[in-house]
Amino acid sequence: MSDTINIEQAILENLRSLSHDKQQEVLDFVEFLVQKTANQKHLVNEAVSKPQKRLSLQEIARLPIAERHKILEPFIAATAEDFLTDTELTEFSVLDGEDWEIEAPTNGIRGYKNEVRLRGLTENQGL
Repeated sequence: MSDTINIEQAILENLRSLSHDKQQEVLDFVEFLVQKTANQKHLVNEAVSKPQKRLSLQEIARLPIAERHKILEPFIAATAEDFLTDTELTEFSVLDGEDWEIEAPTNGIRGYKNEVRLRGLTENQGL
């Protein structure tokens, strides 16, 4: 309990030293955390309390947009958090030193890596 009091005291002391705009940012962030926590608890409670038919991604895609949003809304915050923190989801942004994007060849034909298609034949450019 004393840890909680110490945390609250430290937050209050630091909060008082901030400008009104920064205090508002802190408040917005705290409200975001509270909402995120409530959404996660709601998801757990909903999953436990009422087993319902789970729709496949294809079934969800066929629904009207408003219905899709109702189904997906509870998962958005958790999904965004996963993409920010889960290294397996963020590793794709590191290209391991390879050139995955290249400029179009000067002949105007678009290719991948060092490969250009000429009259149906493949020829290495040797860059």
